[in-house]
Formats: sequence, structure tokens, C-alpha cells
Amino acid sequence: MNLHQCLQKIEQQRQEMHQLAEMYGFSDDRVLDKSQQLDVTLNEYNQYAILYQRTHMNIF
Repeated sequence: MNLHQCLQKIEQQRQEMHQLAEMYGFSDDRVLDKSQQLDVTLNEYNQYAILYQRTHMNIF
């Protein structure tokens, strides 16, 4: 997965989480599970972003 794909996945998961929250409320297990999935994807994005900066800015 690259940065662009990761951003797309983040947006998709964010939308899904909001839809679930509207349907079931913010404390529902389905919303919390989606939130955790989103957290994992955001962490992946941050790792890719740091790696990208290091490789393109010669920072080590």
C-alpha cells in the first residue's frame, strides 16, 4: 500500500465509522471496532509519511 491508497482507506473507514455512529451511537461495539481499524490505518499512514520524508529529504 502506498500513501495515496492509505489516504483513500482512511477516508473510507472514517465515512463508515460516521455512518455506524449515526445508526447505532458512538459507544456501540461496531463503531469502536471501526475506530480501532481507523487508528491502525492512521498509524500505517504516519509510518509511510515518515519513511517518505526520510527518503526524499535525506534525513536519517
